[in-house]
Amino acid sequence: MSFVIQSGRFESGTEEQQAGFRQLFGPDVQRRFDLYFHRYNLIHELGHCFVSQSDLHLSDVQEEMFVNEFAVAYYLYAGETRRLAELKSMVSEILDQIPSPVPEGESFTGFYERIWHTDVIMQVLIYGYFQFRSVLEVLEKQRSFEDVAAELGFKLRPSDIVACDAEVSSENAETYLLTAKENMKACGMDVPQVRLQLMDDPTVQCVRWE
Repeated sequence: MSFVIQSGRFESGTEEQQAGFRQLFGPDVQRRFDLYFHRYNLIHELGHCFVSQSDLHLSDVQEEMFVNEFAVAYYLYAGETRRLAELKSMVSEILDQIPSPVPEGESFTGFYERIWHTDVIMQVLIYGYFQFRSVLEVLEKQRSFEDVAAELGFKLRPSDIVACDAEVSSENAETYLLTAKENMKACGMDVPQVRLQLMDDPTVQCVRWE
């Protein structure tokens, strides 16, 4: 089984698309877009690939939460604490601007389990709130990569982690993904066959089977 991570670029989006992301990310939109989608989210999507070849049985909401744990845990394992702090600051600021859609008395995960397969989840702010809130939760939880990998069936072996110091940008996204895959292989993980495809549409951020 092989996968392709499709990741759209902010710089090639339409004026309308760029305006929407500018409203979400603020004036430093290019940097923040690339940090989220061309750094953090690449490992999030790679996490989906790992889940698909594991024995885990998760609901869609549970899987999203788990792959966010996977991405944050890898960031910690790779020693990218500075970028994690930047990510947390950014996500917290965004959440301050988005009203919570969760009804009073209902849990965060319970609400999203209820609406996941309805048209409601397609609303940008409602889906955006879910992703940013779940990222913030796992940033605060900070599970170890060893624990997350164990759930996928891997016992990590000691290995030197190669840092990727490339500037955060769409041009360097493939380098970052490749570095992460090689680090995981060195740790004894059976890394799925996955490639990156940069897209012109910045709203396309997903993983697909090939």
